[in-house]
Amino acid sequence: MEKPKNSLFLEFLFGGVSTCGAALFTNPLEVVKTRMQLQGELQAKGQFQVHYRNVFHAFITVARHEGVSALQKGIRPALMYQFVMNGFRLGSFQLLNDSLLRDKNGQITMAKSVLCGAIAGTIGGFFGSPMYMVSMSILFFTDF
Repeated sequence: MEKPKNSLFLEFLFGGVSTCGAALFTNPLEVVKTRMQLQGELQAKGQFQVHYRNVFHAFITVARHEGVSALQKGIRPALMYQFVMNGFRLGSFQLLNDSLLRDKNGQITMAKSVLCGAIAGTIGGFFGSPMYMVSMSILFFTDF
């Protein structure tokens, strides 16, 4: 059975959109993780003020001092990053799956599957890297 011509576009689109949904829930965790990693980064050990005692305290502190919307800081580039990286990754895997993955009997081989996954991951990472850098640089800025 032949696939419709727009199915490749839909693979890219659905791959990107589905991961954007996940990013809406994980972005606050990314904000808190980044803030905790960076507190006191440029000071000598023991010479910096600890803003966040633990993850829960970090959530409360960010929300209290910067507003609840600060937990979604950097969401736009994070969504673009997820859409581009995973759209390309999942879409290119499907393209490779349809063209290279199956042998002459239509069976999927493990070696080809691993190779196609590695190629698709590389393609996604290549196109998604610029958005990741923008997303992370936005998370570095805080009012503290």
